[in-house]
Amino acid sequence: MSVSAIVLAAGLSRRMNQNKLLMKLDGIEIYKYILNTIKECKDFFNEIIVVGKDSEVLYYAESLGFKAKSNNNSHLGQSTSIIISLKNLKPADGYMFFVSDQPYIKKETIKKLYDAFNENKDKIIIPSYNGIKGNPPIFPHRFKEELLRLSGDVGGKDVIKKHLKEIVKVNIHTEKEHIDIDTMDDYKKQINRGDFMKGEVIVVKSGGDIASGIIQKLHRTGFRVLVLEIEKPTSIRRTVCFSEAVYGGKIEIEGITSLLANSIQEIYDAWSKNCIPVVVDPEGIYINKLNPIAVVDAIIAKKNTGMKKDAAPVTIAVGPGFEAGKDVHIVIESNRGHNLGRLIFSGFAEPNTMKPGNVDGFTFDRVLYSPDDGNFMANYKIGDLVKTGDVIGYVNDKSVKAKLDGVIRGLIREGIYVAEGQKIGDIDPRNDKEYCYTISDKARAIGGAVLEAVLISINERNSGC
Repeated sequence: MSVSAIVLAAGLSRRMNQNKLLMKLDGIEIYKYILNTIKECKDFFNEIIVVGKDSEVLYYAESLGFKAKSNNNSHLGQSTSIIISLKNLKPADGYMFFVSDQPYIKKETIKKLYDAFNENKDKIIIPSYNGIKGNPPIFPHRFKEELLRLSGDVGGKDVIKKHLKEIVKVNIHTEKEHIDIDTMDDYKKQINRGDFMKGEVIVVKSGGDIASGIIQKLHRTGFRVLVLEIEKPTSIRRTVCFSEAVYGGKIEIEGITSLLANSIQEIYDAWSKNCIPVVVDPEGIYINKLNPIAVVDAIIAKKNTGMKKDAAPVTIAVGPGFEAGKDVHIVIESNRGHNLGRLIFSGFAEPNTMKPGNVDGFTFDRVLYSPDDGNFMANYKIGDLVKTGDVIGYVNDKSVKAKLDGVIRGLIREGIYVAEGQKIGDIDPRNDKEYCYTISDKARAIGGAVLEAVLISINERNSGC
């Protein structure tokens, strides 16, 4: 049996006075809900087509592998979209019509309707939500010509009215799936459900060790976090860096998994699994694609490498090199001491001291630096115990030696090209291997500060300040 899915997304939103499909619920545009759900059901369908008038909707549909057709005559009514869809599909046993403003319909419901059609191939299948008829209906192929003859602002309901004896109702025992968004009151009811924050997208530039403390806090509190990385991350504390997903496809840190993603769909797939997607995107292209509520620069480059204040409703940067109020909205103090984690709304963080943090009285001696330009080759791995003078590895023929006894807490990935003087590892004199595999106190403090900054911005937005 072949069934084609048709998504009608060319409405004029007259009662909303704006394109409702681009409005967000829980941080996601309304139209993406139904398209993402249909993507989960792709095995049910012979073909999937989206008919719309907004380029963003059509682009997203194409990114999911759907057919996308523009309707430039949508002002003439819904029938125009029905006709465009049917004329651009191969013949099928049935045609399942979805509306794009019904965000909560579930895969299980679509499967139930599909199975009902499989048992009643000559009947019109209609979902009944606690006694109320709704969408998506399935029309058998024998009604195709009648659907093609529709005109004006009428849809499948006109065909259904003429064939009431040809209907099979499928009971769906939920009211939520029947909800569609037609008016501003409808929209407000949904955003005031009490979980408005949940699902908002936040982009974090970098998946390094400090960034991973930020990512953990945001993810745990319900935000959808997307991590942007470079092609070959040079993280030192790799066992606690979500950036490592770039190399291995995934990494788990303190029970949270990050997955490498290569498309918008793979990003949403990761979120649906309660995982954190990591994309190789040094230019920040996905920022424009996802319209996040916040962008966090956690590169810790000690300078602004391209962050702009208008990148999102709230922009946050960690450490020196940024001016709060000019480069970003909020700067987070990253220097250890009394002000660590302080939110700065105007001005700069403390300048870079150029001195590593003090661990049990050791600063420079605990850090490993590259002795030359070249590819690093390692003799040890993270978690190994070493003694003073042990050769940790080489860059070309020059050795990298331990200057103290301790455990290797961080070590750059073997084979990475490094520059002379570049930090490539650190040794922890406390000799506790657990520190190698858990997020640091500094990263947690900064992560909490970033979360505070985000919540402040959300509260201000919701209060109209």
